[in-house]
Amino acid sequence: MICVTVEIREGTLTSQVQVTAPSIKRALKIAGRGKPGRKVCLLFPIDPEAFFVHTPSDTREKAA
Repeated sequence: MICVTVEIREGTLTSQVQVTAPSIKRALKIAGRGKPGRKVCLLFPIDPEAFFVHTPSDTREKAA
């Protein structure tokens, strides 16, 4: 999973949201759904610390 910030424009209203999804393409689709006139773009730079979302299955326990 990844986490990116996207900008959503609807007419004169602009907002930024963070979206977590399996890919950047899927994150843009998630942010754009709901309204046909909505414009969505990926914001750069992408924060490398927040880009990869770590889930409990990603962590490995060290043997004692």
